[in-house]
Order: sequence, then structure tokens, then C-alpha cells
Amino acid sequence: MQEAEYATMFGSEEHHWWYLGLHDQLQQAFARCRGLAAGPGRVLDAGCGTGKVLEILRDVAPVGLDLSATALALARRRGPFALTQASATTLPFAAASFDVAVSLDVLANVPPAEVPAAFRELFRVLAPGGALILNLVAFEALYSEHDRAVGVVKRYRIGEVRRLLAAAGFTLDICSYSNTILFPIAALVRLWRKRPRPGGRPPVSDLAPLPGPVNAVLAGIRRLENNMIVRHGFALPFGLSIFVLARKPVADNLQSA
Repeated sequence: MQEAEYATMFGSEEHHWWYLGLHDQLQQAFARCRGLAAGPGRVLDAGCGTGKVLEILRDVAPVGLDLSATALALARRRGPFALTQASATTLPFAAASFDVAVSLDVLANVPPAEVPAAFRELFRVLAPGGALILNLVAFEALYSEHDRAVGVVKRYRIGEVRRLLAAAGFTLDICSYSNTILFPIAALVRLWRKRPRPGGRPPVSDLAPLPGPVNAVLAGIRRLENNMIVRHGFALPFGLSIFVLARKPVADNLQSA
């Protein structure tokens, strides 16, 4: 990710409809994790960025991990969280250290050849019965200036994600596309912005502020979709993102050591 984008992210996470919707989706999924036998008392945000998820889940004292020193410095401004600088592909934690692992729009920034290792690592550090809350950007055809700005290497299809999770040992509770209602408009914008910026100027993300009423409507649409996906179990057929709640089986003999 370009360094300037971390500051943009830090501010946008407070009010931008994209983040409001994603964080609502996280909170709904996390509420489902309250049913875990172990309880979601040990939480890892693998790719915590500027720390907004840590702030949202502060009541369970989450652990944040990110490869970027810039991101971690901004995360420290949100509170005295436990932070570690490391890659999601080699997590510096013992097996079965966490009840819930969160990975929101992180693994798309990892080279595809390393993504299976990242899923295996997330599986390893979860306790049996633990949960993974995952979000990934969808559809490679939509790769645009925004992706270049925030460091995305690859956009995924849901079948690929299912196979990667199964290969790592996970079972699926929720696996759906999201950002479906807004997909046609957003897709047109992304396709328009596929071209490099004139004059060789560095790419910028789509996180520019919107008028308050527009932002509120878009966030409301996201919350409606979140209810459909997380609370009611609908699997939507396409969207800008892929949202997953996956479980590590209780009877685990695969990679717990």
C-alpha cells in the first residue's frame, strides 16, 4: 500500500460508508462467535492496518498484527493495544492461541503463491472450534487504480476462496459475495478507473469523502445486505467483496501442533 493511503484510511474508517458497512458486518459476525464454546476472548486482527477494528473490539483486548510500521504507528493512536509487526504468512504466535481471527481486506495484498500459507497459519493459531472472519475483494476484472493505491495484488472469486479455506482445514459457516446492491454503479466506476493516471501520477483510492446524506444511504444499504448475509444466511450471487465466517473443527488433527 502507498504510504499516503494509511493516513487516508485512518480518517475514512470513522465515517466512510465502505468502512461503516464492513465494520457492521464484522460486528454481526463477531456476535455469532459468542456461541463458541471457548468464547471469543482471544482475538487476533491479522492485518490490523490503522487499528479501527481493534478499537471496535477493545472490550476483548484484541491483538493486532501488521507488516507496516506506518499502520502500527497510527493504530497506537487509537489506544494501548497489543501490536506486533509481522506478516500474515508467518504468524509469530503459538498454535491454538486465539478463539477468533479477523482478516479484512488483507490477503488480497499477499502474493497469490503465499496465500495458502497465510490460511494455514490462520488455521494453526486458532483453537479448535475457533472462527475466522474474512473479507476479500472480488472479481479480477474490476482491478483498478484503487487497487493499485491500496496494494491489492489479486481480486478473488468465491470458488477460489472456498478451495483455499477447505485446503487449510476450515469449514464454512458463511460464504457470500457482498456489496451486491451497489455492484453495478461501483463496477462502472472501477472499470472507468482501470487506466493509469495521466502524467504518471501515483494512483489514489476511492475513499474520497461523500456528501453526508449520500454516505448515509450507502451505509444503510450495506447494513441491509449485512443482515441478509450474516443474520439470515443468504448467499448473494455477486458483489464487490467476498465475506466469510469459517470455523476450525473442534476435532482437529490437522495442523494444531
